[in-house]
Amino acid sequence: MKKKLIFSAALVLSLGLAGCGTDSSKEDNPKENGAKTEEHQKVQAKTTDDVIKHFKDDGLELGEVSDLPNDEFGNIRKEGKRILIPSLGNDSGGRIFLFDNEENLKKAKSYYDELGNSGPMFYSHTHQSGKFLLQMNGDMEDNEFAKYAASLEKAVTGSTDIKIKEESKANNAENLTEANVGDVMKDDFAGTYTITDLYEAPTEKYKSADVEFSIDGMKTAKLVARDPKLIETAAETNVLILSVTGENLSDDTVSFHPSSAIMTTDTKRQIEANGMISPFESEFVGKVIQKGEVIFDLGEEGLESVTELKFVFKGTVKDAMTIGEGVTVVIPVNKK
Repeated sequence: MKKKLIFSAALVLSLGLAGCGTDSSKEDNPKENGAKTEEHQKVQAKTTDDVIKHFKDDGLELGEVSDLPNDEFGNIRKEGKRILIPSLGNDSGGRIFLFDNEENLKKAKSYYDELGNSGPMFYSHTHQSGKFLLQMNGDMEDNEFAKYAASLEKAVTGSTDIKIKEESKANNAENLTEANVGDVMKDDFAGTYTITDLYEAPTEKYKSADVEFSIDGMKTAKLVARDPKLIETAAETNVLILSVTGENLSDDTVSFHPSSAIMTTDTKRQIEANGMISPFESEFVGKVIQKGEVIFDLGEEGLESVTELKFVFKGTVKDAMTIGEGVTVVIPVNKK
């Protein structure tokens, strides 16, 4: 299970003291002491622009920076900036706030933290330093967010020493096949999947020419797309995921394409598999076994009112010629 990094407000500041007891150098040379104090204050950020400059100076990724609209805590904050992080996807990144008092800051931080507790897809990173609050998209890796939090601390307090405690985060699955309800699986191409329901899968095996296949699992998920236009989905959508295993029983090289399957529902919908986000290797070179997922975009309505699904798989192909019959599989919709 991946860990969420929570940064404590209790920071250890290095003040350059020679030791315990009376520091005679301060008494003997007050000008030097004042110079040190002034030097320490120079590193302290006073505005959100100061913090952003520190991010840039520390070599952190930054895209477009813009002022936040008033509906984002405009009634209780002093300043607010939207920060885009290109590697997280279109219009993704975070925010940096400056508040007049800690009470208002805590209100904003609680909003993001409680939103994250309502579901993994709403999770975001937060870190407070002084009267500044940093919030970043939960798709950012923990160790990457730690760099921004450390840079903020250095900007605001001059400290690079952050005490960190670990706290469990939403379950992160390594792949869609093994993912269970509530698990989150991040795909660098498609986006972030959060599993919503598991369904009973058929136990039969099916055959087209020399390819034998089975449907080993069926589940639904919320997909937050990394690039909706590229994969031809909405920014957030419901998907149906079939886990499929295929085996070539011959020595020939053949192709079987479950990622081009068509699904129909008893509510009279017809949906083609989204081949762009269906990770299934269709070429079988001799007696090999291939495993992967076939994904259907269900849209906003998901499987609402659906009691039966029908999947039509195209026949096996060899040397650009279809050699096997198509296969139709009917599956009742029963949650596990």
